[in-house]
Amino acid sequence: DEHKIHAYMVPHSDPHMTEYVPISDEWVAFVSGFTGSNGLCIVTQNEALCWTDSRYFIQCEKQLESGWQMRKMRVEGEQTWFEWVAANLKKGEVCAYDPLLVTIDTAEARGKYFAEKGIEFKPLKENLVGKIWAERPPIPQSKLFILDDSFAGESAKDKLTRIGKDVKAAGAQNYLVTDLCEIAWTLNLRAKDAECTPLFISYLLLSFDFSGDAINSSGTLFIHEEKVPEDVRAYLKGINVQIKPYDSVQDAVAQLETKTYLVTTSVNSAVYQAFKNKDMIVGSTKSIIEYLLGVKNARELQGFRDCHVRDGVAVVRYFAWLDHALNVEGRTDITEYSGALKLDSLRYEQKLNKGLSFWAISSIGSNGAIVHYKPEEKTAATINNKEVYLLDSGGQYLDGTTDTTRTTHFGTATAEEKDAYTRVLLGNLDLERVIFPNNGTIHGGDIETLARRHLWAKGMDYGHSTGHGVGYFLNVHEGPHGVSKRWPVPFVEGMVVTNEPGYYKTGGFGIRIENVLIIEKRMNGGFLGFENVTMVPYERELLDLSLMTKADIDFVNAYHEQVYKTLLPVLEEQGDKIAIEYLKKKTAKIA
Repeated sequence: DEHKIHAYMVPHSDPHMTEYVPISDEWVAFVSGFTGSNGLCIVTQNEALCWTDSRYFIQCEKQLESGWQMRKMRVEGEQTWFEWVAANLKKGEVCAYDPLLVTIDTAEARGKYFAEKGIEFKPLKENLVGKIWAERPPIPQSKLFILDDSFAGESAKDKLTRIGKDVKAAGAQNYLVTDLCEIAWTLNLRAKDAECTPLFISYLLLSFDFSGDAINSSGTLFIHEEKVPEDVRAYLKGINVQIKPYDSVQDAVAQLETKTYLVTTSVNSAVYQAFKNKDMIVGSTKSIIEYLLGVKNARELQGFRDCHVRDGVAVVRYFAWLDHALNVEGRTDITEYSGALKLDSLRYEQKLNKGLSFWAISSIGSNGAIVHYKPEEKTAATINNKEVYLLDSGGQYLDGTTDTTRTTHFGTATAEEKDAYTRVLLGNLDLERVIFPNNGTIHGGDIETLARRHLWAKGMDYGHSTGHGVGYFLNVHEGPHGVSKRWPVPFVEGMVVTNEPGYYKTGGFGIRIENVLIIEKRMNGGFLGFENVTMVPYERELLDLSLMTKADIDFVNAYHEQVYKTLLPVLEEQGDKIAIEYLKKKTAKIA
């Protein structure tokens, strides 16, 4: 009533459109109870609705507080949030939003849509959720640290030169960077403002001088200054980047008099509106930096190989510990939550580890059908040897980011479970084995059918994408490419992508198998293929060999031999005899 509005839109977002937002920006979780990474709420005087995607349907239904309704994103026949608003608000009424949490493109597209319906889409400077969030956590203040060039593989100075070339080609002199992963990558800096992603809340304004033969760059990092230690200040000065207060970014862009490149799908509407002369904006849906960081350099690629060995050791040690605890010790006190904590501790022991890349999806039985399930201490189920156990987890390392999913059974699986597992594995293998022309046109959507075809043959499927890009000691989910029609960016050598088909039987079990793949040249460079860097065995006890050809079995055997030879020396060094025996058993040749 105070603001004379009739609906308020609350997205899962922050001013930088971060996937895993800092705890101080968990607007959706606070107002609705839903904690997934993709959610959007609409609140009116009489109704409260939350939209999410297929990964979270089951979780959202369970978590929403009393009085809330769940709605489905990207499902045919289901209303989108803006269609619902248009159908339920009258002409002349207002749907409001916080412009810091909405991109330029979304604000313009939804504004136009609502205007055609006679409804106003109105920005409010005051966040109405923040107004009632009395105990909102403070904005994170983690300290920045330098990612040494020996890990980054390229200096920030050289990155700035590459960025400058593309900015010049776009006809601009400045580049406003608001995506936190892109800022961290560009400057070779990391921090820990988000729980599982080494980012720091900031804006970066780059300016380039193209008058001479060389490209000269300067920049301003808008950040809470107490987060920047002296060594980082000196480092930034050395690459001609100054520091200014975080909240001064809007004043800075208001004073720009030369053309500025920005990404309309990631820059928030509030910053955009601060530009006095919109004619000086070179807006694009393509991020220059996202395309550069999406193709890894040689050091980064080697880092992915190396960190997946250490991470594979942690996962194998965990599975071995769990198998021994359940089947030898007869324990019945290990829950999905306490099991995940054990896995975390094993990861922390590994060299160069800097934490987790996301909270482990440790799920037994029917919880495995919740695609992005997160076990909670008070409600976690007990892990047992009678149901399928799905584990999706990852770590952050100075030399890479991991994302591994394995599904196992510590007892005797049913024929249905084996059938589903084998079909998922065959889809995973088919995608990994494909070779395709290196002609700059083939993208993940062109080959995704390979991962689904064995499931389709029996009327089965899964609702999520088959794969996503992976950051290098950054966000575990990264663009611009993926294995889905949603990411039609052609594959090129040096990209890294996951391969993670699955199957989910609501109320029964979940199966997913995920590897991280490097795209590499084949056949003298005329074709491209995949190198699998994940080093964790598949579950032989879940295989239905009648569905597999000799070539399939040979491929699995060859992979298991590689896993065994790679992990054994590290397990011997760490002195884990139980894990060594487990590895031998799980990688033994399949007849």
